[in-house]
Order: sequence, then structure tokens, then C-alpha cells
Amino acid sequence: MSSLISLDYTGNFNRFDTEHMYEQIISLPQQIKESYFNQEKSDLARYYKNISKVYICGMGGSAIAGDIAKTLFVDTLKISVFKDYNLPPFLDETTLGIVCSYSGNTAETVSCFEILKEAGAQIAMVTSGGILKHYGTEEGYLIKLIPPGFQPRAAIGHLFFSIVKIFEELELIEDQNINVKLTHLNLTTKLKLINRDVEESKNFAKGLAQKIFKKIPVIYSSNPQLFPLAYRFKCQINENAKTHAFCNTFSEMNHNEIEGWESYYNNSLVPIFISDYEERKKYLKRVQVFKDIIRLSEEEKKQENPAHEEVEYLEIYTDGKTLMGKTFSTILLCDMISYYLAILNRVNPSEINFIDMLKKSI
Repeated sequence: MSSLISLDYTGNFNRFDTEHMYEQIISLPQQIKESYFNQEKSDLARYYKNISKVYICGMGGSAIAGDIAKTLFVDTLKISVFKDYNLPPFLDETTLGIVCSYSGNTAETVSCFEILKEAGAQIAMVTSGGILKHYGTEEGYLIKLIPPGFQPRAAIGHLFFSIVKIFEELELIEDQNINVKLTHLNLTTKLKLINRDVEESKNFAKGLAQKIFKKIPVIYSSNPQLFPLAYRFKCQINENAKTHAFCNTFSEMNHNEIEGWESYYNNSLVPIFISDYEERKKYLKRVQVFKDIIRLSEEEKKQENPAHEEVEYLEIYTDGKTLMGKTFSTILLCDMISYYLAILNRVNPSEINFIDMLKKSI
């Protein structure tokens, strides 16, 4: 069902996007320049030694940067991501704790900072201000300060590439310069195809937003390595478009959630697959069989009840030469889809009224 809102009329963006979320989303290539290529190396890096494991602490948009870092550098570093007030007791001076909070005041992340400090762990920070900035500058922690003025979920470039710089400066990973340049190039190319000026008939992001409109997306990554992309997309739909979305990954969903698609009450759902063109055979086969199951099941339901509204799946394929490039190209695409969906839903993509209400009430 298409919305009566046109995504080719500039006035609709001005009407609902009053806090300029669009400009924040499309600034992703610029964020990479500022937080990776223009960040000066910290003089404090030389004091960090003998690191055996990395704990990245954050919530919401700040934590997703940690999820992506874990995926991209899992073969090099022992990384764990924590989204809570508490940390496991396995902390010592060989632990690097990266506390990542855009505002610098996130209660759960500040709590993790205090636990890391008490345990004598080595601490680095990524923030734009708040309590963490105060402690970072006053107590001499390695800190990457990123620009204020963003919605945290739209600052993913600043958050993630600041973490990469910390890893590099502490010599925990190899230099990522070429990888990041390729990623930046990939993003600038992608933006030319999905920005607001590209008409809907030629704009993949606008087209998918129309297909998702008035549906509940169930987003599946074709393998666990891509799951942060499915989870990020879910969160962006939640926060930007103010609607439900859910996510899971292959092959875990084959052992439980797949049974839910037998139901006759799925016509409000739309499955979306995030896959890689170079997907490994063991996952590719599982995804294809699941698609066949959906198709055959819907055909049977249609035969039993001609009025049955069939479930149709959508597909998003990653593109790029590296995993980092594929990751951020897909993030940009999905962010734009969630943005266009917000406009179709006639909501301000920047507002997070329920989140703000909760924070004020606790």
C-alpha cells in the first residue's frame, strides 16, 4: 500500500523533518573525514600497554559502533560489547574499557566507567561532552571528542571511526587508511543514488520505504556477521519512523522463528533479507529454502482463501570491496530507508518523545 505522501516533493521533507535529520544522515562521509583522517594522535597512547581484551560499553546508537567493531576486528582482537549498568567480574589492568556515549551522560555507560575505574582497567573514551568528557580531560584518559549537535544514532561515523583510531593508536590493529578510503568512496557513490533529489522511480531507498509502509518489518541477516546491520536497521526504523520492527539472523532463526511464518496472521509483516552477493553456500542454501517455504506457504493460503493477502519478502544486498565498505554502505542505505519511511508515516524523524519521557521518569 503506497502512501499519499510523495517522496519526490521537497515540501514534504521540510514539513516533517524540522530538525534536519536528513543532513545528519548524509553527513556520514564527512564524519569519516573528521573522525578518522582529521583526528590527531593522542600523546596519552604510549601509556596504554599489555592489553589482552577490549570491553566496549555503550547504549543505543553508541553501542552499535561497538557491535560493528566487534564484527570487523574479531579476528584480531578479543572484543566484548556491553549494554548495561554492569560488567562481568573478569576485569584487570590488561582490560581496555572503551566507554562510548555520544552525550557523555548515559547512565548505564557512566556506571560501566566507574566499574572499570575501580577495577584498575585501562580506559579510553568516545564522547561529545557530559560527565565522561569531564572525567576524561580531568583525569587524563585517552579521549576522542566528537562534535555535538547530532542525534546519537546519526553520529555512527564519528562513533565508530573514533574507536578505530583508538585501536590504531594503541597498535591493536593494522593501519586502516586504505580500507577507510575505499569505504568513504563507496559512501559518496551510494549517496548519488539514494539522496532526496533522486526521484522515486530510480531511488531504491524510496522504493523500499513505500513497500514497508504500513507493514511491520522483520529483518533477517543471511549470516551472523551481518547481524549488526539487521539490528541497526531495526533500531533506525524504531527511532526514525516510530514503528515496530524486529530482527534475527540465519541460521539461528531456522531453529525457532521460522515456525511463526506458518501463521495465517502474518499479512501485516514484511520479511527483509540483508545478504551478501558472495554469501557462503551453507547460508545461501538456508536463505533460499526459507524464501521457497514462504512462497509455497502463501500460495497454499491463497488457494484456501482467495482473499488472503500474501506476504512478499524484500531483499537488500551489501555492496563494496571490503567488509567495512559493505557495512557502511548498507548502513547508509538502511538509514535513508528509515528516513523516507518516517516521512511516509508523517512523523519527525528526530523526535524521540517516548525515550525522553522514560529518561525524565527514572
